[in-house]
Amino acid sequence: MKDKYYNSLGNERSVELVFIKDIVEKYYQESNIILDVGGIPSDPKHSESFFNYINDRKIDYRISDFRGGNYPGDFVEYDFKDDKFDIIIFLSSLEHFPQCTESDCLYREGYDKKGYQKSLNILKNNGYIFLTVPFGKHIWQDYHQNYNWQGILDLTEGSTIIESHTYTIDDTGLWWNKTEPSKMEEILYTDKAHGVGCFVMQKK
Repeated sequence: MKDKYYNSLGNERSVELVFIKDIVEKYYQESNIILDVGGIPSDPKHSESFFNYINDRKIDYRISDFRGGNYPGDFVEYDFKDDKFDIIIFLSSLEHFPQCTESDCLYREGYDKKGYQKSLNILKNNGYIFLTVPFGKHIWQDYHQNYNWQGILDLTEGSTIIESHTYTIDDTGLWWNKTEPSKMEEILYTDKAHGVGCFVMQKK
């Protein structure tokens, strides 16, 4: 990952989508099965380049989303039967799990961690999880959870952090700059994200 990214999309997706595409290119191996949790994008135009990449390479890419996909419904409760995956992606989705997995806006304490543990259960041995989340002060705010470094460690128990990339938006709103997690402890999500974390985890 670079030290800075232009805020081309006007939000944290400017970093997250680059991260996901780059990291899939780096870790994907032929015949791998990828599961994208919450993978129906809110703005399909933003993800067009990534999905073109997936389609061009004929990657077995599946979606689990309460709105639809290959495995529709609540990810935590879904019965995947014998299906196992080599890579699981949470692109700005896991932080919403305490509230909107069924779009009913009911807060569910610890549901983000349940979601992560569910992903480990359906991940093949030594498989990878690609995770992006709002990063800063570890606190629940309406509609999503923010994480700091300790919050990530608690959330991802049962896996090892292979890569970690954290960024903050500068005062101009034009650039996302790589920032040490220790310097992001007081960042809050206002009407937009001011900090974002991108992580690669491997199942122990």
